[in-house]
Amino acid sequence: MRPSPRSLLLVTCLLAGCRTAREAPAAQAKADCGPVIAGMEAVLKPAAFVVLGEIHGTREAPAFAARLACHAAVSGQPVRLALELPVEDQAHLDAFTAGETQGPPDSPFWHREAQDGRGSEAMRGLLERVRELRRAGLPVRVVAFDPGGKDRDNTMAEQLRQARSQAREDTFIVLVGNYHARRDVGAPWDEKLQFMTHRLLEAEPGLVSLDVVNAGGSAWVCRGMTADTCGQQPLRSRGEAQAEGILLQKKADDPDSYDGTYSVGVMTASPPAFGAPSTATPAPR
Repeated sequence: MRPSPRSLLLVTCLLAGCRTAREAPAAQAKADCGPVIAGMEAVLKPAAFVVLGEIHGTREAPAFAARLACHAAVSGQPVRLALELPVEDQAHLDAFTAGETQGPPDSPFWHREAQDGRGSEAMRGLLERVRELRRAGLPVRVVAFDPGGKDRDNTMAEQLRQARSQAREDTFIVLVGNYHARRDVGAPWDEKLQFMTHRLLEAEPGLVSLDVVNAGGSAWVCRGMTADTCGQQPLRSRGEAQAEGILLQKKADDPDSYDGTYSVGVMTASPPAFGAPSTATPAPR
């Protein structure tokens, strides 16, 4: 009896080591994430939860968050990039980053009278970067976690807990104002205040919180609740000078606030994405 063509193919595959379509490895998505971030291997572990405390209104902090998310995604980790943006903007953010809408993200949030830096050009650029990464096939999604309200540390923590419950295996990278990123309790204006990150520790015991270190520069900030209190302001250097990257080392004089730091060098103010109000404070000369 002659062997059938199918039998011959099976023998050939067994001898030559053929792979079936199901066994063939999927092509890995690639993207240019920029230089490797020193120290990132210490925090970018599968299902990690990393909180980046930032100074609002700079170019460098959003760019750092995007770069860290890119490196995590390229390594094969699904990433949730959580941003201090209104939860009601989530559907629009999903549509924009998925490439379903052409215009830049836009909502009343981006046109508030007091632009405190969270609606900056750099933040819009961060969303556009996520869109690029998703177009390249990388598993990155944006999570808006700010519901507003009086006790924002509590409500933001609850939003992140809910998001985490839906994506336990994903790596979370959270960009938030650095007070919200503190692990400890108490602030100059309220000694009993429990910050957002402190409220997350029970649910996320492996959480890593990092404070930003900069070498001075400027930021777009608000000193009040009206447009005339907002504008570009100089920044003093914070912390000891260190090379760009992540350093997991608690401060001896303040060991309970953060797990470490991330350094971005000199900071540059990033103005509002849709233009500063006409009454905004001019940049200092």
